[in-house]
Amino acid sequence: MAAVNIVKYFFHKEFTGEPELRRQLVALAYQTARSQQLHPKAIFIRSVVHDTTSNPLTGKHEKDPKGWHVTLCFKDQEQLDKKTHVTSHGYCKGQKDLEFVEATHDPEKSDSVRKRSGKPVWPDESKLSLHPDIGYSHLESLPG
Repeated sequence: MAAVNIVKYFFHKEFTGEPELRRQLVALAYQTARSQQLHPKAIFIRSVVHDTTSNPLTGKHEKDPKGWHVTLCFKDQEQLDKKTHVTSHGYCKGQKDLEFVEATHDPEKSDSVRKRSGKPVWPDESKLSLHPDIGYSHLESLPG
């Protein structure tokens, strides 16, 4: 049996990346979210490829030992309803090679405002740029 999953992709409104870069970021973001075997309904691509991360103890940015990645948040239908999300890093081969390598995921958390910046983790859709919806078909494995 097949299931179709429609996903909305969001970028910061200020993001002006070329169409090919957007396509690569979308592909990496979807693979990152799917690494948890979830069917995301919305993915907010928060960054371009970078190799730094925020140290949870100091709040300072430092070199990420895992390397180049994209920071994103995603939601499945239940998280859309609860106004929560999962923040993830989608690691890739390099700054110019966005082929998926692995993913890390934070625990689910509220979309509420960040303590340090005062900005929402997942801004209102009016503050985001919507990439065209993309549908995915998931096929169940056939016995054999």
